[in-house]
Amino acid sequence: EALATIRLLDVLCEMTANTELLGYLQVFPGLLERVIDLLRMIHVAAKETTNIFSTCGCVRAEGDISNVAEGFKSHLIRLIGNLCYKNKDNQDK
Repeated sequence: EALATIRLLDVLCEMTANTELLGYLQVFPGLLERVIDLLRMIHVAAKETTNIFSTCGCVRAEGDISNVAEGFKSHLIRLIGNLCYKNKDNQDK
């Protein structure tokens, strides 16, 4: 299930990078809100206990991501950025 979720997130990031599909995904009901909620939950989980989302020195100085959790969070942030690109309503959210 985790791998399927990561793959789906990767596909959504690629789809939102495509300007022809971006407009449809930017107005998809609840998508931006769910992505933001998921990022918030991961952030809280990382603070509460030691788990896969806990902070560790996993990001190298060159910017390489050597931890799956860091990659997952960076994909969420990329998706949020893409969904807000040139969309005032989403930026306000």
